[in-house]
Amino acid sequence: MFWKKVKVKKYKTIKQLLKVYDKKYYLSVWIKDIFKKFKDVNFNNQEIEIHRVKLKNLGFKKPTTLNKVYEAFRKKGYKPIDPKVAVYLRELYRNQPTGEWLRIAVPFKSMIDSDGVPHLPKLGSALGKLFIETYWSYPGAIFHPHNDFLVEKNGLKNKKKIK
Repeated sequence: MFWKKVKVKKYKTIKQLLKVYDKKYYLSVWIKDIFKKFKDVNFNNQEIEIHRVKLKNLGFKKPTTLNKVYEAFRKKGYKPIDPKVAVYLRELYRNQPTGEWLRIAVPFKSMIDSDGVPHLPKLGSALGKLFIETYWSYPGAIFHPHNDFLVEKNGLKNKKKIK
């Protein structure tokens, strides 16, 4: 299901983005830790088509592994989102309903903390605050049919690559 067409353009670096976000949103210690090692990036006005996919709409009727979830995404023409863009999505979804948590599919091993644990980001709304948290991201991690993921749609024309 189409969610948003995103034009990433406001921040010149991840460091700048996180500094601003730290004043506006609740950033988990894992997000801060993981992005310390990311180098500066210019988003280059990248345009991306983001889709929101509920696992039950992919045919999952019981808990399943992240590896199977990613394979189902691939078969439907979806792909993981670059971690830098994934974090940027927090700013674009400020009217998130309380109690909602959206997981963001990112490539395996693209967000590893200083303890060596892989993560995927999730956007949440609770306690009157907006969050950027994480969840484990390894092939055997379990997810449920009611879980929603944000993914990128393959094949968007004129899409620029993140450097």
